[in-house]
This record gives sequence, structure tokens and C-alpha cells, in this order.
Amino acid sequence: MTPKIQLLKMNNFENLLNNLSPEEKHPNDRVLLIDGLNIFLRAFAVNGALNEKGVPVGGIMGFLKSLALSIREMDPTRVIVVYDGAGGSKRRRKINPNYKSNRVPKRVTKFDAFNSLEDEKQAMKIQFRRLLSYLELLPIDVYSVDNVEADDVIAYIAQNVLENEVIIMSADQDFLQLVDDRIVVWSPNKKKFYTQNQILEEYGVPSYNFLMYKCLLGDKSDNLEGVKGLGPKKIAKIIPEIVGKEIDLNYLIEYASTQDTMMHKRIVESKINLETNEKMMSLKNPIMAGQIKLHIQDLASRPTNVLHRNDFIMLYNEDYMGNNLQNPDIWLKEHFLKLNNLAKITHE
Repeated sequence: MTPKIQLLKMNNFENLLNNLSPEEKHPNDRVLLIDGLNIFLRAFAVNGALNEKGVPVGGIMGFLKSLALSIREMDPTRVIVVYDGAGGSKRRRKINPNYKSNRVPKRVTKFDAFNSLEDEKQAMKIQFRRLLSYLELLPIDVYSVDNVEADDVIAYIAQNVLENEVIIMSADQDFLQLVDDRIVVWSPNKKKFYTQNQILEEYGVPSYNFLMYKCLLGDKSDNLEGVKGLGPKKIAKIIPEIVGKEIDLNYLIEYASTQDTMMHKRIVESKINLETNEKMMSLKNPIMAGQIKLHIQDLASRPTNVLHRNDFIMLYNEDYMGNNLQNPDIWLKEHFLKLNNLAKITHE
């Protein structure tokens, strides 16, 4: 039987729910999980929009337009935006103190509106806080759990809270390890869905072995070192089984120890580092306290916020947004009316 999620057309974004009448739809039929900070930073970096006072608002408007586009093309029944909680990186830094330590503060935009790194950083904070005010007025959920990164919250919700279709919106490759016949990833950078077939075609490994693939390669952006000299094109040749059956780190090390090439020896010598990478990168079983899991389950079971149309338009006008949205009222109706109707169900 063909899973529903596989009916998604890569270029046409087929609406799977058109055949359901409104009363048959459930808010959890198809949930869009958004990696909030990932999408905001991308919007801030590329969108140079100004308000009528000449103040930069690109992070706000870029995020809202990206949100609207995803709703228009994916037709979710529910949207959940997740941000890192305060102290979210503590757990991974305990495992590896060098986690993300290579990230040197630098300008992410080239806009004339910012005279320095400090100006840009301050504008980013202001826009991020203001964006949250807009999101609170839309029929979506916004989560942030202290001491937990957004990746872990998204992974836990997708795998352990939701039972139907899930679309994860993020440019972070780590989410590809979660893809199965129910979960897909939408990359806004590459503008493509990552299904099981797409991952196998692009990376040469099945999604269920993508974690091992990442452990071997490491992640420069997070300062996680892989096996020296091992590139993505070599992995399937060095570890043939990674293309077939599901393997774990023990199998990988044991297999490498039976081979006599320099690269296999490096894999064995990297055992401790690979074990650390697995702990750092794994989203299949996010490490979090049972109390936090219960808190996330509670958040997901709460009624979804309903649309506050007048308050949104008032906020928009207070910020002198002008023509950044051609007609805010029509924009809200086109993108959020259906979600609002589904959100109301959660209040019954």
C-alpha cells in the first residue's frame, strides 16, 4: 500500500486533503513543523525590506512571507514553529565542549542599513522579538522549551507525538535522518522535498542510515570532526552495507576492523570521536528528561491559538509596514482562514 506521504509531488505540491470535507479534517492530519530560528536567520540574511520609516524589517517580513508560501503550497492542517529554549545547547556542550565553538561573530547581511556588526546584531534581536508578537496573533503554535534545542523538540514531536503526516521545514541536514513513509523534510534553501527516494538519490544512502553517514563526515558548522580524508562519495565504497540494511555504529566499527585499508583503520581509530558524533547528532531518540517530554506532550495537546485579525493589522500599521504586504487583510484570509477554522476545533 502506498503511504500517503509518498503521493507528494516534488514540483506540484499536490494537496492530499482536497477530497476531505472540512468536518472530516483533523488539525493533526498534516502538521508543518518549522525550525523557527533557522528560517528567521535565513530571512534576515536575504531580505532587505524596510518599513515606511526606513527601518529594516526583512527578518520579520521574510519569515512571514516564507510561512505564507509554505502554507499555500503544502496546505497543512496545523503549523508549529519551534525555537531553541534558553540554555538549549548545554546538553550537547557537556558531551563536547567544542560544540559550535568555531562560530565567530560576523555580518550576515550586506545591507547599507547596518553600519556595523553590532548594529546588525541589535536589529536582529529587535526583529526577532517583534516577529514573535506577530506569530502570537496567527492560528499557529509557537514552542520554546528551556534547556532543549529546537531540533530535539521537533524530532520528538514528529516521532512521538504526531501519528499522521509531518513536514519539517528546515535547511538543517540533521533532520534527514528522520525521513520515513510519514515524515518528509522541506528545504527552503534548495526548494525541494526530501523523501526517502530523494535522500537516496542525492546522498547515496537511505534515510535510516543518514545518521551514520553524518557521523562519518562530521559537521564543520557545529565543529564536529569526521573521519579524516573521508568524503561523501567514498562512504558507500568504504562501508557497502550503508546503502542496504540499517546499520549502527557497532556494526560500522566491527566491519572496518575486518578490513585492511588506511581509511578503514582511520574509522576504527576514530571510534571515540564517532561515538561522540552519534550522541551529538542523533535525533532519532532525543535525550531529554521525562518531565520535559511530558511538557512537550502537554504543549502539543493544548488548543491552538486562533487568528486575531484586527490585532495583527493594528500591529502591522504600528510598525509602518506599508506595502510589504500588498493587503494585510486579504493576505490573512488567503493563508490563515482554513488554519483558523481547524484551530477552532481544538477549542471545542
